[in-house]
Amino acid sequence: MKKLAHHSRNIVTRFFKLEDGAAVVEFAIMLPLMFVVFALIAEGGRLFWSFQNVISGVRDTTRHISRIAPSDLCASDPSASISDFSYTASGELSALSTDDISVSLETLSLDCVGVEGEYRVSPVPVAVVTAKLIITELPFSVLFQLVGASALTTVETTVTDRSRVFGP
Repeated sequence: MKKLAHHSRNIVTRFFKLEDGAAVVEFAIMLPLMFVVFALIAEGGRLFWSFQNVISGVRDTTRHISRIAPSDLCASDPSASISDFSYTASGELSALSTDDISVSLETLSLDCVGVEGEYRVSPVPVAVVTAKLIITELPFSVLFQLVGASALTTVETTVTDRSRVFGP
């Protein structure tokens, strides 16, 4: 009996003194935190990529409109109106949309910059395209609450770009 008690005490003291499984226990404790950080990085990267894609699309649409619109838009008797090109701009921007990313034309307007005689074509027509970006279905939106943000269900913003109208 004395041998059994001594043997049991040796097993218990050896269990508390050995550190063979410490790395596995530390890894098991850190694993959920590592998953949360990875999910936040993935979701943030997806949001950033979507936003950059829309910025490029709005810039390309604005450049396209500035190439096909006539350069006399700011003249007293223009050959066309900037609103004539809203269908083209709307089509190009809606082509950027996916299942959970919606891109739509908010406004297509014209700024007449400068005064008579300041530029070769005065005033200079500048096309302004504003698009609305809505991102829904964020798979890791609950994780944003862990870092202090509110539960994001949708992200909504606008993107604007300007380009001088050169005409065809």
